[in-house]
Amino acid sequence: MSKASRKPKKSPRPSKRKRATNRPFPYEQVAKMWAQEKTIPEIATAIDRVGKGCDKFHAFRIFLSKMHKGYKDKSGNIVKLPYRVSQKTVKLAIKAGKKAAQ
Repeated sequence: MSKASRKPKKSPRPSKRKRATNRPFPYEQVAKMWAQEKTIPEIATAIDRVGKGCDKFHAFRIFLSKMHKGYKDKSGNIVKLPYRVSQKTVKLAIKAGKKAAQ
């Protein structure tokens, strides 16, 4: 039998991986804890949203900023999460962020 007529060896198939599932974000629970003056690490740990790496609460802070802009509660109404600082401070922070982005 010549080498050309041999079938190549089949490599073993890779094991099937489980697909990542998206967990629903507990907006109501976060809003309650935010009203109780809990800190970001306390809330993130309580709802199990602590990431890996040097900035463990990055993803959670993104959700908070989205909640400040508005989210739907259980009844379907759009509700805004209140800021803990004055409106003047919020405006100055937004202005500084826009300036830094230019």
